[in-house]
Amino acid sequence: MCIRDSCATGAVGVTRALSLTSEDPDSAELLLLEDCIVDYEAKRAVDPWGKEVDQAPKFFYASDVAPQVKELLEEAILAAAEEWGNYGPLEYWVAGLDVEAARELADQFCTRWQDRYEGMQNCLDYEHVASFLPEQAATVSAAVAEGERPNSAGWNGKRDWSIQLFSSSYPLGFAEVATRTSFADDQKTAFHEYFHAVQHAHIFTLDRNERDALLGGMWFNEGGAEYMAQITTQRLRDSGTLTASTWNPLTDRMEWKMNRVKERLAADPGLKISEIPYGPDQNIGYDYGTWAHAYLANIAGQDALLDSFYANLNDLDWEESFTQTYGMSSAAFISEFEEFLGLPLAEQVQILP
Repeated sequence: MCIRDSCATGAVGVTRALSLTSEDPDSAELLLLEDCIVDYEAKRAVDPWGKEVDQAPKFFYASDVAPQVKELLEEAILAAAEEWGNYGPLEYWVAGLDVEAARELADQFCTRWQDRYEGMQNCLDYEHVASFLPEQAATVSAAVAEGERPNSAGWNGKRDWSIQLFSSSYPLGFAEVATRTSFADDQKTAFHEYFHAVQHAHIFTLDRNERDALLGGMWFNEGGAEYMAQITTQRLRDSGTLTASTWNPLTDRMEWKMNRVKERLAADPGLKISEIPYGPDQNIGYDYGTWAHAYLANIAGQDALLDSFYANLNDLDWEESFTQTYGMSSAAFISEFEEFLGLPLAEQVQILP
């Protein structure tokens, strides 16, 4: 059963409600939980969350975003949806380099969603997307003038609205306005962010703490999105599904990640990268997590993450789904994987697809 919410907690208590992920309630508990079950099933019947949808993703752009950027971004997101399932309704909001155009886009967002904020100004004041768009236009335009190439994109919810919401700074690789960027880099970013929609689509609860627990550690959540984005965009470029791009091959990119992990561990031998949270040190967790997922895929197969782990996650807790999918506890895996990190790079890359 999957009724871990405040209703079930009130009916049978916190400890028993949690145990119902792996045990069936007895007849007395079923009577207590009857209203909870009916309510849960009613919500699932009308809530599109976790289901593939017929609606095409919707894209919203600042007025200065180039047509080529729109074409390449939409190609990438639609390819990701074709690959992993069309979860939505989905909205993708993209800033350009002009700050005023980005402000107008923020106004458009808040006009569209002002009912959720009891007014336009509340949205402009408190909604992340509304502040993110002009901030990123200012930041990226200044950085490009200095020869830099910042990139910021993110999955922004909204489980409580039953939509998949994204926002992005100007994709400089698609736009070809900065050095050392490529179409492939922005393709990978688009797939990485879309995979977060896939991950969240497999978690039904509205409770934020429960959602965070079911996502797992930062290394697992971000590493999964990064690994799936890296291997899938490589394959789709090779097949011609995604526009060709000059970029280093997958093995090179994975070697860079492993070298950063090795260097960090050499500098701080006691560091537990698997315990690093989101924050200023998170990038090393992305690299570690990408390789962790490569190792897990080598154990259980490339399809195990989606076909087993996420398929069962909503009905199990994170640890139970991990153990069922990979045949060991997460603690046992971390211990085994950290031994793998000590192998020569030439041996490590042999597990890559």
